[in-house]
Amino acid sequence: MEIIKKYPDVRGEFHCYSGSAEMAKEILAMGWYLGFTGAITFKNARKALEVIEICPNDRFLLETDCPYLAPVPHRGERNDSRLLTYMAEKVAEIKGISAEEAADTANRNGRRFFGIA
Repeated sequence: MEIIKKYPDVRGEFHCYSGSAEMAKEILAMGWYLGFTGAITFKNARKALEVIEICPNDRFLLETDCPYLAPVPHRGERNDSRLLTYMAEKVAEIKGISAEEAADTANRNGRRFFGIA
């Protein structure tokens, strides 16, 4: 936080976000995105689920962190983009939207973040 506060004009993504909801609010207020991996499907992912709940739909990204952090039910296996659907399902469950909407939203967010038409 100290570093990003020194550079208020810089924007980016907090990869594999695992911090608190309070810190997420600060990060989001500064225009950053939050990235979530298969870790959001783990039974001890309480903090991450709280963050997803407060994260605006236009500011979350879904990541594989390949080859690590495969979602349940593939935990411990090699992670890759084929498993992103599990993360979209978890986000959908928390936000009260369909998994397809969560995946489409993450896709739009990623395209906007990376400047892809």
